[in-house]
Amino acid sequence: MNLNIIIKSILFIYCLPLAVMGNIFWQRNLIALGKDTIVEEALLQQLSPQEKIRLNQGEVILKGRSGDYQGQIIARGNLDTAWEVITDYDNFEEFLPNIASSQIISDSGESKIFEQVSVVDLWLFKEELTLQIAAEETKPQEVQFRQHQGDLQFLAGTWQLRVIDDMHVLVSHSVKVEPRSNTEKPFFYGVYESSLEETLKAIAQEITQRSASDSINGE
Repeated sequence: MNLNIIIKSILFIYCLPLAVMGNIFWQRNLIALGKDTIVEEALLQQLSPQEKIRLNQGEVILKGRSGDYQGQIIARGNLDTAWEVITDYDNFEEFLPNIASSQIISDSGESKIFEQVSVVDLWLFKEELTLQIAAEETKPQEVQFRQHQGDLQFLAGTWQLRVIDDMHVLVSHSVKVEPRSNTEKPFFYGVYESSLEETLKAIAQEITQRSASDSINGE
């Protein structure tokens, strides 16, 4: 028998059960969730069975290119803690990569503006970006943000939180970004993609750590 056929048969035998198990996991949680916390079907339909398995294993699913990206990760923790993390604008530099400083400069309840200084390593040199970002919050599930003032040509996107079960939250992030200089774009986008994946991992890690701490403290 052809060696390639044998290898493909083995992969099919071992990968198919994993794909089925991944689908079962998501379907069961969809059934179990309440109306207000259900993971949108449209979101799930965009993911392959293999991507759902990777999410369950704690990996980042990152799609898009050239300044238009969508990322997802599952964090172990509860919705309230996840919300606390993605809106902790005054402390982003403590747990997010490449953030030198971050602080709220305007607070009108659900509408906030925070100033953030990011350090972007463009391989041959480092560039410091100062941005004022306007955030519109819909607690406890979504933050829409955009550049209010700053060093980029354009920045806008969303953070979304959806409950999977009592101890898992799906963190979804979409963003469109464009640097001011066209000559920087190839370098900028390459670095931005890498840092975005690290940012999602850091967000998930912070949610997990804070949730564990709250559990120990009985909160």
